[in-house]
Amino acid sequence: MYGKIDSNCDESVSSAYTLLFLLTGLAVATYAIVRFCESNNQLNYESRFARIIAGLLLLITRMLHTKSGDLEITDAANKLYAIGPHRTAIEAIVVASKFKGTPPQFLATDNYNSVPGIASFLKMFKAIPVASNAPKVDSTQADNNKTANAGALEEASKALTDKGCVALFPQGNFARLGQEPPRVYAGTAKIAIKNKVPIHVIRLDGFWSLQNPVIPLFIRNNAYYRAFLSGFHMNNIRATLACVIDFHLKPENEHLSDEDKTEEICAQLYAYYRHTEELTDKQIGTIKTEISNKTHLLIWKNKVNQDEVKKHLVSLKKEETQLEQPTSTSMKLGSI
Repeated sequence: MYGKIDSNCDESVSSAYTLLFLLTGLAVATYAIVRFCESNNQLNYESRFARIIAGLLLLITRMLHTKSGDLEITDAANKLYAIGPHRTAIEAIVVASKFKGTPPQFLATDNYNSVPGIASFLKMFKAIPVASNAPKVDSTQADNNKTANAGALEEASKALTDKGCVALFPQGNFARLGQEPPRVYAGTAKIAIKNKVPIHVIRLDGFWSLQNPVIPLFIRNNAYYRAFLSGFHMNNIRATLACVIDFHLKPENEHLSDEDKTEEICAQLYAYYRHTEELTDKQIGTIKTEISNKTHLLIWKNKVNQDEVKKHLVSLKKEETQLEQPTSTSMKLGSI
């Protein structure tokens, strides 16, 4: 009987040592992974947890979505970056993987903050929130001082003043396959003009997650697929520094109004981002010719006019519905 008790005790002790050994091994492995992720980080975040997550995201991004060497940004202090065409949410991580040192602060919509963890994630990386329900303001509006999301633009200006780096997607909305490209909004131009900084234009191509013909088109164009699920699909995203817009800083353009400068900046940005299909480096280079001969301004003005006509038609349709409502209601009551 005593032998059985001793045997059970020995087995319990053995099991305890085995469990302790496994837990120790797990702790050591976890610590090693954390240290490796942190050492892999390239950005100067104050929070250690942010540095660890940034290192982990860099590893995942390099394995699944992009490769190093196409674009490296080592001096980003007090610089403004515009990114497009806006296709997926992983673009911000891809672009951030090209930076070393000063981390970019992205202007990010609060549209997905209802998803658990999104708001905390954006706050940790010092993203500048943009209210999704704020009315858009474009370069056609007469009062160039009023802005739909003035708070976000003020915060972006403060970041530049503090020698930070600001990055944003001028189109705001996803550029969907088979549909008209979204217009460029005036926020980028307003930040650049106010802070007297050039705009570094980055174009992204190589989205296999959106080119995959096996996935139905309606899924590839779905906002939630682009925001979340496209990150699980392999990509070969290429970042190209297409140009640097400094039109608003040239002495010969000082006499122009802020409205005229905004229009030109939006037109140049739209020239690079209206092509939602994949472009090669050579094709991207030809856009400079379009800008030099002023064709881009005609294209932009045509886009603005088209959008205004569409808005007017929608407004007329709503007005027609409201006018017909009393008649429709009385007809329904009469049929009862």
